[in-house]
Amino acid sequence: MSRQKNSRRALAGRIATALVYPGPAAQGKASLAMAALAEQVAKDGASYERVFWDGSGGRTPLSESGRALADFDVLFFTTAFEEQWVLVPQLLAAAGIPARAEKRNAAHPLVAVGGFAVRLNPGPIAPFTDMLIPGEAEPVLPEILGVIREGTGAPRAELLDQLAAIDGVGVRPGPQASIMARLYDGDCPVAQRKIERGSIFADMLLVETGRGCPVGCKFCAVAHSRRPPLFFPVDNILEAAREGLRPGRRVGLVGASLSRHPRLFELLERLSAQGVDLSPASLDAAVLASRNGEKLVAYLAGAGQRTLTLAPECGSRKLRLRIGKTLTDDNLECAVGRLAEAGILHLKLYFMYGLPGEQPDDVEQIVQLAARARKWMYGPQRRRGRAGRLVVSANPFVPKPLTPYAAEPMARLAYLKSTRVKLAAGIRKIGGVSFSGFSPRRAVMQCLLDRAGPELADLLEETRGRWPPSRELLKAHVPNLEDLLAGGLVTPGPRVVLE
Repeated sequence: MSRQKNSRRALAGRIATALVYPGPAAQGKASLAMAALAEQVAKDGASYERVFWDGSGGRTPLSESGRALADFDVLFFTTAFEEQWVLVPQLLAAAGIPARAEKRNAAHPLVAVGGFAVRLNPGPIAPFTDMLIPGEAEPVLPEILGVIREGTGAPRAELLDQLAAIDGVGVRPGPQASIMARLYDGDCPVAQRKIERGSIFADMLLVETGRGCPVGCKFCAVAHSRRPPLFFPVDNILEAAREGLRPGRRVGLVGASLSRHPRLFELLERLSAQGVDLSPASLDAAVLASRNGEKLVAYLAGAGQRTLTLAPECGSRKLRLRIGKTLTDDNLECAVGRLAEAGILHLKLYFMYGLPGEQPDDVEQIVQLAARARKWMYGPQRRRGRAGRLVVSANPFVPKPLTPYAAEPMARLAYLKSTRVKLAAGIRKIGGVSFSGFSPRRAVMQCLLDRAGPELADLLEETRGRWPPSRELLKAHVPNLEDLLAGGLVTPGPRVVLE
């Protein structure tokens, strides 16, 4: 079988590549990581097909054309979120491919797993991979595809040895292995090239404005996984977004620190001049409240923006400063007022609870700040004769690898649950404000995924795609759970080194 497969590949002269998103198709079609993979594979001349699979409906995972995964030469998984890992062994098994790398042979495709979640902690997913890629696609994918192409017909072990020589690739890494995360330093942003039917952003073309963030809040893995941040040139962003520069199209500007782009106003001015409907993922309230903030808000309103997200993170100014967030209440009031005056109707505010050093009063101040934000919105909106929605999203703090808070204890589940109940009750009393947030139990399980090592692979397999796991499975497979959550013990596993 392996000889026939290698012969077909040699005859075709192209590597058959599957780009796999373990999650709902609507999310995968909106993933710029999937777009980046497709762009790099196409540049290399390899063929590719996409695979979206969330384990529902008992379906066999197939490519969009209906091709079996076992027929590909290499499967590239992208995982932005740790919870996606639980689908990887289930997907492979459902496709007739051994989930564990050690059980695969020359008849099976190579399995590579990358994405931001792998950069944080590759340990739990390592046993299922032939290759771990903790960095970004652009620096390493051409080298990987080149080795696979030149190694056509070579024994699998020899091919893996050649792949192991590539900086930024971890091939079946053992405990304590270090894998370099190679990051892109060029000037070409990733963008979607066409409208994706069935995407969660079906009417919008997404384009990057940058990667990383210069602010450096202590809790933020995005900021601390790339220093300094990378901002793309305005001309290149416009070129990448050219398919969206048409009447009736919307352009979504993606970047963790869009507000900090050094030529933000030029970018917005040139997009606005072409009549583009803009949709930034989120903006910094401190920038909206700055001297140029009114100009920025005017651009957004003129481009048809009606909803915006701001992230105060804490109700308490003191706690905000402790975590590295310099935003003041006056900044937030100014930003919210300007947005409401400009006709941007709807607002979402992000907060965290369970932070290091948090006191009961800090939690209560989240409710108080939300109530003030509703008043700041309501005044201008009442004058305009139309009221918008305010959503408060409060989520448990999860100490992330690579950040200054990496070794901080995770708050106990009982505390997180009781705090969430108090917050939800307080927010709902305000009136005209809705409450949402990540499940405390899921947050605790995310901390487990961020701190565990390869020994968690048994648990990931036994969950059969369902997460979070049952208490019985946790007790059987993670007897040191409390130690992991307390930050006192990080289990041995491969670790990522930033280039």
